[in-house]
Amino acid sequence: MFVMLPVLRTIKSVTLAYPILIFLFIALLFCIIFVPNFATAFNLRNLSLQITDTLIIACGLTFVVLNGSIDFSATSILALSSIVGAYIMAISPFSESPALAIPLAVIVMILIGAIVGAVNGISVIRLKIPAFIATMSTMLIGSATAIWLASVVSEHASSSIGGLPRAFFVLGGLGNAFFIPIAISLLVILFADWLLKKTKFGRQVYAVGTNPKASFISGMPVKRTIFFLFLISGTFAGIQSVLLTARNQAGISGMGSTIFIYLIASVIIGGTSVTGGFGGVRQTFLGVLFISLMNNGMNMLGVEWYIIALFQGILIFIATLFDYLIKKSGSFVPVGANKSR
Repeated sequence: MFVMLPVLRTIKSVTLAYPILIFLFIALLFCIIFVPNFATAFNLRNLSLQITDTLIIACGLTFVVLNGSIDFSATSILALSSIVGAYIMAISPFSESPALAIPLAVIVMILIGAIVGAVNGISVIRLKIPAFIATMSTMLIGSATAIWLASVVSEHASSSIGGLPRAFFVLGGLGNAFFIPIAISLLVILFADWLLKKTKFGRQVYAVGTNPKASFISGMPVKRTIFFLFLISGTFAGIQSVLLTARNQAGISGMGSTIFIYLIASVIIGGTSVTGGFGGVRQTFLGVLFISLMNNGMNMLGVEWYIIALFQGILIFIATLFDYLIKKSGSFVPVGANKSR
């Protein structure tokens, strides 16, 4: 009995820190019992790849949400990077040498994300434009540019660019290489978690997200920290674009146009506070698992899309309310918060 007490206390503290685990366990149990063919190797493989479709970009968005901000441009980075990368690999003079075109395209795609993220950061900290407006503007510019570029550079004024090198497809997990995007995604989120939990920058992120004025008075580089949050969000979106382009075997000008709700749902339901200062990529990882699991199970059951959207909306509301009640009561500090403040 006495041996069990520490275990029970650990389970209680983990559940309080990660309440999404309760929903995740219930969803997994439901899928195993009620969804036919859910536990098959084929479906679990597809589910793993579906998780990698949003995991990196959702973790990047987490950095911005930790500051109580938002980054709408993350999804447009997917499209713009995808079209430019596909152009380099399939149409540009570099396309004649896949060994050169593929690494060049990957670097440029990630660089595009970093540039857009930097523009967002400068707009917020230097031009004093609210993040909502700044990232909405870059989202519209990025999406429109992607559509325009696709129509100009493709032979038939198409919205996509195909004919990419087959060697590039392994980054999307096609065939027997399904573990590659999983490994890349895990490496990225492990790096992100280390950045938040083990570095001075991570402590500054939580401090600035909790109270930017107090952080500024204490001598923290508030503006620089906020800039890097947007830079990370954009860079992670660029990395995600590489994986999605490889998986779709084409550059798509409309890539990511419908997934923002899944991204924000994963971040909020996972447990990252919309007002900043609480949460992290661990919570978002669990949130992505839950959203992907729920979508996979409901799709296999033939549930209509609006029912899925309704369910997600209810969960986002519950998660936000839960966050509000926790902060109001001050009963505990979730894992990932800066406990020293």
